[in-house]
Amino acid sequence: MKRNLPQDPFLINRIFVSIYLIYNKVEAYNQFIERYVISETDKDYEELGKVLAFLDKQNVKMINLEDMIKLFEFVISPSDRIVTGAIYTPKKIRKYILDACLRKNTDLLQIRVADIACGCGGFLMDAARMIHRTTKMPYRDIFKRCIYGIDIQNYSIERCQILLNLLALTEGEIVDFDFNLLCADTLDFKSDAWNSNFSHFDVIVGNPPYVCGRNMEDDIKLKTKWYEVCDSGSTDLYIPFFQIASEMLNEEGKIGYITMNSFLKSLNARKLRAFFVDNQFDIHIVDFRGYQVFKGKSTYTCLFFLEKEKSKALHYSCDEQMKLAKRMHYEDIPWNLLDAEKGWNLNQNKVANKIESVGTPLFEFCQTRHGIATLSNKTYIFLPNKEDDKYYYLEKEDVSYPIEKTLCKDIVNSNKLNSEKALVDLVHKAIFPYVIDKSGKAVLIKEEVIQAKYPCAYSYLQSQRETLDKRDKGKVGDYPAWYAYGRTQSLVMPAIKMFFPKIANKPLNCVIVENSNLLLYNGMAFVGDDMRKMKILQKVLESDIFWNYVVANSKPYTSGYYSLNGSNIKNFGVPIFTEEEVEELLSIQNKIDINNWLARYYS
Repeated sequence: MKRNLPQDPFLINRIFVSIYLIYNKVEAYNQFIERYVISETDKDYEELGKVLAFLDKQNVKMINLEDMIKLFEFVISPSDRIVTGAIYTPKKIRKYILDACLRKNTDLLQIRVADIACGCGGFLMDAARMIHRTTKMPYRDIFKRCIYGIDIQNYSIERCQILLNLLALTEGEIVDFDFNLLCADTLDFKSDAWNSNFSHFDVIVGNPPYVCGRNMEDDIKLKTKWYEVCDSGSTDLYIPFFQIASEMLNEEGKIGYITMNSFLKSLNARKLRAFFVDNQFDIHIVDFRGYQVFKGKSTYTCLFFLEKEKSKALHYSCDEQMKLAKRMHYEDIPWNLLDAEKGWNLNQNKVANKIESVGTPLFEFCQTRHGIATLSNKTYIFLPNKEDDKYYYLEKEDVSYPIEKTLCKDIVNSNKLNSEKALVDLVHKAIFPYVIDKSGKAVLIKEEVIQAKYPCAYSYLQSQRETLDKRDKGKVGDYPAWYAYGRTQSLVMPAIKMFFPKIANKPLNCVIVENSNLLLYNGMAFVGDDMRKMKILQKVLESDIFWNYVVANSKPYTSGYYSLNGSNIKNFGVPIFTEEEVEELLSIQNKIDINNWLARYYS
C-alpha cells in the first residue's frame, strides 16, 4: 500500500482521515478535523481517489479506529522507527493492561492516565473510551482532565489528536477539544524546564521505545545517564522509562507496560534490577518468553505492572501462549533472594536456585572464549571449491581467487556443531594475516610482507577493500591496517577446546578438539589444558539436567531455540566430584544412565 501513498505526512493524514469519514459515513465534524477533510474540489482529491481505488480493489469494506492506529504506525519511516522504536501494540494487549490498571480505581472521574511514549495514541484512545463507558463523562472532559500523552515526534502528537477526535466524533460528540498532549523528549523529565503538569499521574501505561544502544543518537545517550538505572554501561532506550514512570507516579499510582523481557537478565539492566530490589515495589510480571507478540519483529516481551507500595516479593507468571487469563497464577519470589548482578531466573525459580547452588558456577569451573571477530566473515572465511599443493581456491561472484595455503587456518562455526554432522565436514578456511610470536601473541603481518610472500591473497584482499572499509560503519581509522580483523579476540586459543553453539533447539552435542591452530567463529568454546576436566564438563553439559535448565531459564527464540550465551548459563552449578566419582562418571556411556547418575547431585 505504501507505494500508493504520497510522502508528505500532512497529506497522508488528510487521506487517512477522509477515508475514515467516508467508510464510516461521518458527515458532521469539528473545526480540527475539518482541515483534514478532502472534498471533491480539493487539490488533493486525485491522491485520495488513488487510495480509495486501491482499497476497493482489495475489497476493503470497513475502516475502524483500530485500522487507523495500524495505518498511522504503518507509514512511519524505517529510519524513524530505528531511532524512536515505534511499534503497533495489539488491541488485546492494550485492553489487558488498562483493565489491570483501571479496574481497582474507584474514582475514574478524577483519574490522570498517561502514556509517556504515546505514539499515535492507541493506549490513550482505549483509556478514554473505558472511562467514558464506565462513568458516562463526556469526552470533552475526559480529554481535558484525564488523558495525558507525551511523544518526541510532532507527527505522533498530531495523529494522537486526530485519533482522539475521531473517537469522540464517531460517538456523537461534535465539539472542539482541549488536549494534554506534549511534544517533548520524555528523557528531559529531570530538566528544570519540564512542564510540571506532566507528572503526578495515577496511571502510566504504554509500550516504551525499543531502541538498542547502538542505534541511539549521542544526545539521547547522554540524557540516559541522568537516570541511575542506566549507570551500567551501554543501555537500551526502554530502560530509563521504568524509573521515569515511577517518579512521575503518585504514591498510590500504577504502571502498566508491555516491554522487552531482556531486563530480567541482561548485563545493561543490572542497575534497573537493583533499583527494583532496593525500592521493593509491588511488581507483577507476565512473561511471554519466546512468544512473538509483534508480527514481523523478533522481540521478546513481557507485561510489567508496578505499584509503589512496598512488597516482600516480586510476582511472576509465565504465559508462553499469550492466553492472558483473567486469573493469572503468580509465583511469589522474595526480593531478598533476587540478585541484581547475576540476573533473575524467575521461571521455575526454586528449581533454578537449587541447581545454581550446586558445586561451582559454570563459568568459574572452566574458561570460555568467543570466536574471532573479523567483522566481514564473507571476506575472510571460505570453503574452497578446489585446492592444489600451494593454493586454496575461493570462489566469489564467478571469480576463482587462489589463496596461499600458508596464510590460512582451519576454522569452524560452532553454532553448527549441535547438528549430526562430523567436525571434519564443518571445517572451513580463514585467511589469517597474523603470525604467532615467541611469546604466544598474534602479531599482524606487515602489508609489504603480505604483498611479497602472499601476492595472491593480497590481490584478493585488495579486491575486497571497499567492503573492508565499511566495517564499524566506516570507522576503521583505528585499525592497525585496512586488512586487519575488526577485533583481536581469540586469535590465539588454548589447544583443548569444547565447542558450544550460541543457540540450540535440543540437548547439546559438545565436540572436544585438541588443536591449537583451529579457530572458531560465530559461537563460543570452553578452553583449557586439562582434557580430563573438559570431559567431565562434556558429560554435564550434554545431560538433560543442563538442557532442562536452559529451557526453563534461558532466553527463548522462535522454532524452539534457546540462547546459550553467558548471561543465561554462567551460573549453572557443576558438582564437585571426588576422584572415584570422576572415574565412574567418565566410564558411563549411556545417556540415560548419565542423567540418572547426575540427578543425585541436583535433587
